[in-house]
Amino acid sequence: MRKFFKACLLSVAMISLATNAWAETPVKLGVVNVALLLEQAPQAKTADARLKKEFEPQQAELKGLAGKLEQKQAEYQKNKAIMSDSQRVTKEREITMLTREIQRRRNDVQELLNLRRNEELATLQNIVNDAIKAIGEQQSFDLILYEGIAYTNNRIDVTNDVLSHLKTVSKKQRAEFNK
Repeated sequence: MRKFFKACLLSVAMISLATNAWAETPVKLGVVNVALLLEQAPQAKTADARLKKEFEPQQAELKGLAGKLEQKQAEYQKNKAIMSDSQRVTKEREITMLTREIQRRRNDVQELLNLRRNEELATLQNIVNDAIKAIGEQQSFDLILYEGIAYTNNRIDVTNDVLSHLKTVSKKQRAEFNK
């Protein structure tokens, strides 16, 4: 029993010393607005441009099909008064089939675009997290939190520092790419 008491007393003393040492060292905190970074980072703009370029052919195809549908509908409206019943039914079927085809392709393209956007977002989130870690190490932060807190003092907001870091990394990558 006596040994247990000594062990507890020793533990309390050690915790007390550690707490006092820690309390004397100021803790450096930071907050970062990730949504702003994901929106304004040069890497985000590059990813956006990459997606637009990648899906440009599909969008052009959908636009062409939509033009073809409009043409068929206009032709049908213009000539439906002089068409026979069987011709009218045939044209209506063609228009319905083309409408369904366009909708199906549009859904396929949208689904593929969403998948690619999620892939790009995951990559971008990793880049942003790496930048946050780099700023944390460079500026000796003890803790950096994602914004989502009720109140934050601007002096602990490191969003602009992280954004500057992302811009620097982006410039270096472009310079290496252009070599």
